[in-house]
Amino acid sequence: MSSQRILIVPQNWLGDIVMSQTLLKKIKNEDVEAKIDVLVEPSFKELIARMPEANQSVVLDCKHKELGLKKRLNLAKKIRGCYDQSIVLSRSLKSALIPYLARIPIRTGERGESRYILINDLKSFSKQDRRKTAYRYVSMFSEKEELDEKYYPSLQKNTKNLEFLLSKHKINLDKKIVIFAPGAAFGPSKMWPVNKFKELLKRLDQKYKILILGSKSEVNLGDQIADGDKAINLCGKTSIQDAVDLMHISEFCVSNDSGLMHLASATKTKSISIYGATSPDLTPPLTTNKEIHYRRVSCSPCFEKKCKYGHYNCLVEIQADDVFKSFK
Repeated sequence: MSSQRILIVPQNWLGDIVMSQTLLKKIKNEDVEAKIDVLVEPSFKELIARMPEANQSVVLDCKHKELGLKKRLNLAKKIRGCYDQSIVLSRSLKSALIPYLARIPIRTGERGESRYILINDLKSFSKQDRRKTAYRYVSMFSEKEELDEKYYPSLQKNTKNLEFLLSKHKINLDKKIVIFAPGAAFGPSKMWPVNKFKELLKRLDQKYKILILGSKSEVNLGDQIADGDKAINLCGKTSIQDAVDLMHISEFCVSNDSGLMHLASATKTKSISIYGATSPDLTPPLTTNKEIHYRRVSCSPCFEKKCKYGHYNCLVEIQADDVFKSFK
């Protein structure tokens, strides 16, 4: 029997793509010869290259809210006949278009946005189960089961790129590395306050070298925390693959529930994760080397981008001293 040829269509968010590696590992566990390709936008191509289970990336140059029907049709024609099955992890209509247009025989996914014709292998989950992202991903390929640790994400390190980064940013390894990832694309209800990060920095800067990672939009946030030269602010200066390599040499990563948190959990660093409006019961860092800080206040988890009460108690009540105790 020939090996399966499978196209994975993940949600194009950093954390979701990292968590989708659980599905790749599940497939490989059941069919070691399976050829698994992953459909992503250009910015995630190098991330997929760090997943040894993936054969290659199939790149679709479309932005998040762009339908790009012509681009999707052209790509579908190009890959027609290449796959036996597609697994669509997003519930959007547009995410299911390419597998349908490419005439992939088995098109697995959930109901959503009136795509009954586009998806012919329908999976259903309760509201609670579908929020357990990695569990849902693994269950797309087989019967629902608990998420085994052997399926946890693990991204490969590029030693040559790491050496380049250390030289470029003048990072010497005379102290152990700690990474701060203070941002969250979701919104302020996921972000531990700047003053808390600054308090933690004061507790750590004598013993550790602190690197701050984030996007270009978070440069000012990084500057506020770094407070001069107390930390190296790399916000906007590193790619996703750069972040992977720096995570591999760090002892700890302090982050909100964000894409960088999931990136850290797929490397050797200890993930110290701070939760506000979301829940670690649903999207935890997928690693055994972790410590989670979460205050189950009366209104949490609310999953709102901003606190409707204005107090952000779920985050404010997590003290720098509490997080500092995780450094052991």
